[in-house]
Amino acid sequence: MNARIVTVSAVTVGLLVGAHQTGFRSATIVAAQRDAIARATPIQTTRPEAFIPGIPTVVKTPVTLLKAIAIPGAPLASTDLVWVDQASERLYFADRSNFGVDIIDAENDVYLARITGFVGATGPNGGGPNGLLVTPDNKLWAGDGNSLVEVVDLGLNPPRIIQSISTRGTNRADELAYDPVDRIIMIGNDRESPPYATLISVDSYSILGTVPFREATGLEQPVWNPQLHLFMVNVPTARGAEVALVDPKTMSVTATYVVGSNCGGTGLALGPFQRMLVACGTPFIVNAVNGSVVNNVTQVGSGDEVWYNAGDGQFYVTAADNTGATVLGVIDGETGMWRQNIPAPGARNVAALAGNNHIFAVVRAPAANTTDTTLCARFGITGTGCVGVFTHQ
Repeated sequence: MNARIVTVSAVTVGLLVGAHQTGFRSATIVAAQRDAIARATPIQTTRPEAFIPGIPTVVKTPVTLLKAIAIPGAPLASTDLVWVDQASERLYFADRSNFGVDIIDAENDVYLARITGFVGATGPNGGGPNGLLVTPDNKLWAGDGNSLVEVVDLGLNPPRIIQSISTRGTNRADELAYDPVDRIIMIGNDRESPPYATLISVDSYSILGTVPFREATGLEQPVWNPQLHLFMVNVPTARGAEVALVDPKTMSVTATYVVGSNCGGTGLALGPFQRMLVACGTPFIVNAVNGSVVNNVTQVGSGDEVWYNAGDGQFYVTAADNTGATVLGVIDGETGMWRQNIPAPGARNVAALAGNNHIFAVVRAPAANTTDTTLCARFGITGTGCVGVFTHQ
């Protein structure tokens, strides 16, 4: 998208968040918000169009399981994160069992290809691929074993790794986020002691610096917040989950939000109106501006990776419900309230395509010589794992 000038002050963002949390949605309030923006003393900065705070349109119809996509090669015994590139309508997921990243046409729900050259599930210094994302210049970035970040040129036929960047650790490089303004990737080195985040230039592929997290027991899912101009990362500690705010300019932590106690932090997703889902045993809906908890969802766990779908205005998690069954949990992005659990046996991580509101969950293969009770078996795909596809009724 083309760059434009955004002139929203921190005070104005706080006003908008506060107004939304009171539940007022009248034309008078909207007009007052606009007047406040106009009156605020702006700090000008060139930023790409991205997330703009506002009230989403939430699709209220129920979500249901639609189909399953078979994945060729070895059974999906070891997988990790999922990413949907909204521009190309392609889904990518980390397939350690096949030493690669699998590509699916997310518009038509069809398997396309595999990018190979990764460490795989049993690398001596951590497996890979792990976290992954696609930048607007059509490059896929993925964490790998041996403290490596792999850069794939998706414009090549076939796509292949063009850069391997060492993050100067011993163990794997894991989950990552992208700052499109400063053109910086931040990736977590979650198994180092202490864990640290590495910041990398997407232009030169060079290491810009690192940010240590001395009290962390790992590093989990990060996001880029375009309005606050900060990375945000879910940091598990002995105390519970904490969200650290990282300034890409100073390469330092500027604030920390304590979210949950006695629970392990995992996923993080930024939704509408500066609300984010913070996974810590169960999903917490948190105000990204000040760290206050809006709601704690108790009807479903929070799993590993979580996702916000701008197409239907909802957060998604794959986790156990209160009976212990694995489900796809649906949380309203506007109210922060739980809406629905859909049975999803075997599902692990989730992502969605806003263009058609298809929600995808990678399903791992069952253990060898056991009956396949995953959702894949419902569609005649047994013993191998698959990608489950959900949609609105």
